[in-house]
Amino acid sequence: MKPLGIAIIVQDDFETTLKWAKKTGFSNCQLQIWNMGYLNRDHAAYVKGLLEKYEMEATGLWCGWHGPIKWDFAEGPSILGIVPPEYRASRTKNLLDGAAYARELGIKDVITHLGFVPLNCRDVNYTGVVSILRYITAELKGQGQNFLMETGQEPPIVLKRLIDDVEADNLFINYDPANLMMYGNANPIDGLDIVGEYVRSVHAKDGSYPVDGYELGTEYPIGKGKVDFPRFIQKLKDLAYEGPISVEYEIVAGDEKQRQEIAEGKKYLEQLM
Repeated sequence: MKPLGIAIIVQDDFETTLKWAKKTGFSNCQLQIWNMGYLNRDHAAYVKGLLEKYEMEATGLWCGWHGPIKWDFAEGPSILGIVPPEYRASRTKNLLDGAAYARELGIKDVITHLGFVPLNCRDVNYTGVVSILRYITAELKGQGQNFLMETGQEPPIVLKRLIDDVEADNLFINYDPANLMMYGNANPIDGLDIVGEYVRSVHAKDGSYPVDGYELGTEYPIGKGKVDFPRFIQKLKDLAYEGPISVEYEIVAGDEKQRQEIAEGKKYLEQLM
């Protein structure tokens, strides 16, 4: 496995966060970007300069999209990702712009949530996602890049089916164990039995199963939730996984508390790795 990395959102305090991450002992990071206004060569050059300054390897670019966002079971299915047809074309452009930005940084792996992919493979939105994934993966393959789907909003078997149906050899998975729990879609250790061979990137995040039908489960600091990290890390070892594992922390907390809990989670995971 690569040394433990960290997921960093590219925003106004990017250099401050990058400097702290380096000081804390991280040597690689997954960049995450939601501001579509950053997707240009000048901003990419700025970020590239900072990565070189702090000697941080960027292992992937997690690209968001414009428009409404709601991480829940009530509104999420109708507005998230490239599943809703009214957003599919414009968000595909966002993802391709993100891929071009990633190329300026020398990043091969472009990552996102697809949205709530339908379980029914005959659903028009399922076949629509298959079609647009064929287009996206073809565009990225021509540039030597991969497209990674993050786990969570659908069971692992749906992502496996998508990979089978799209038939692109550059379509992979960014595996988030906490998301699978928080969306109530899988035990993350067992989920690796279904899609482990396609996992190219991993989020280290902790959480719990949902307790009602409208809100996701709760995220916890690493080692404090329901993800069985000793078994999870061992399962990755059994699969001979050699890609990045990036600590992702999305709990709303003050900067100092957040940084302390990330550092504690880093120490905990490194003992397992």
